[in-house]
Amino acid sequence: MPIFPSREWCEAAIRAANADPESALAGDRWVGDFGAVVDSEPGKLPKPFAVHCVPAGGQITKFRVLADPDELDEIEPKYLARAPYSVWKAVIRREIDPLQAVAQRKLYFQGDLEQLARRMKYKGIADRVLASIETQFIDER
Repeated sequence: MPIFPSREWCEAAIRAANADPESALAGDRWVGDFGAVVDSEPGKLPKPFAVHCVPAGGQITKFRVLADPDELDEIEPKYLARAPYSVWKAVIRREIDPLQAVAQRKLYFQGDLEQLARRMKYKGIADRVLASIETQFIDER
C-alpha cells in the first residue's frame, strides 16, 4: 500500500487516472502542465513534497518528484495547487471537496479557471481515482 505523499503514491494515482475511461475525454485539448505541493506540518509531515506533471492527450505522460518546492518557481507550471499535508489528506479521504478547500482558502490554486470550468462535468474522475488507491498516510504509520 503506497504511502502519501511519495513517488509510489503518485505513480499509483497516475496509473489510476490514466486508466479511467473518462480521463481522455476530460483531458482532450488540455493546455498546460501542473505542479502540486504538500506543505510540511509539525508532527505529521517533516518536509514538503512537490511534484510536476505534464499531461498530453488525456494522459499524464511525464512526472517527477522535485527535491524542493522552489523548483516549481523555475518551472512555472500553468497550474499550481498547494496546501498543508492535513488538507491534502482530507481531500484524498474525500472529507473535503477540492473546490470547497479552494473557496475556504485551505488549498491555494493558481491557473486558468476557465479551462477547469469547462471540465466540471468530469469532476467525478478525481473521486473515482482517489477511491481506487489504497493509501497509507505518513502520519499514521
